[in-house]
Formats: sequence, structure tokens, C-alpha cells
Amino acid sequence: MSAQKLLIEFKKHLPVRVYGKGPVIELMREMGARVDKKTSLQVTDAFRSNESGEIVCNIALENGEKVSAALTNLKLDIKHPLFSKVRDYRNEVAEELAKPTQNINNSSFRVGNLYKK
Repeated sequence: MSAQKLLIEFKKHLPVRVYGKGPVIELMREMGARVDKKTSLQVTDAFRSNESGEIVCNIALENGEKVSAALTNLKLDIKHPLFSKVRDYRNEVAEELAKPTQNINNSSFRVGNLYKK
């Protein structure tokens, strides 16, 4: 499934309950939120990043603040109908980013390049 198709389908389910992973949790803690990997978060909107092509989610915090996080740094509830599609997307992005590049400074990788179908 293309990233754009996933985004369109994902937006039909908003708001979506998710759980943060490492970088998201660290950012929220720096903002003063009390969160861990078991804290339920709510995605209120999602869009494609112009820079990376990745799906980015807006997350509403309890104090009214909002945080943006890449969908690859979030986990859906296992019972959510898009769980496996989001997991597959996250794994594909991680695999592509893990590939070595010949010249890291001139890398032109965009997540969108994975989904040119």
C-alpha cells in the first residue's frame, strides 16, 4: 500500500489511539508530560512531510499542547483495523533507512521513494 493511500485510510479513522516509542516519549517528557510506552495518546490529524515524504501525526496532549511525531515512532493498538498496515509501513521505512548509502551527505532518500506505485 502506498504511503498516500495509507494516509487517506488512516485519516478516516481519526482520532486514533496510539502509543509512543523512544523519541516521542523523550520529547513529551522534556515538555513536562508524564508518559511512558503504555500511555495512550490521541492522534488528531496526519499529513505527509514535504521534506521526508513520511507520514507525520499531530498528537493532542492532556494539557492542550500538540506534538508532531512520525507515524514510524508510534504504535497502534493491536485491535485497530490498520494495525498491520501501519506496522508494515513502519518496517519498510526502517529497512530503507538502515541501508547504507555511498555518500551520506548527498543522500536523496525520501520515504516517498518507497511508494512510487
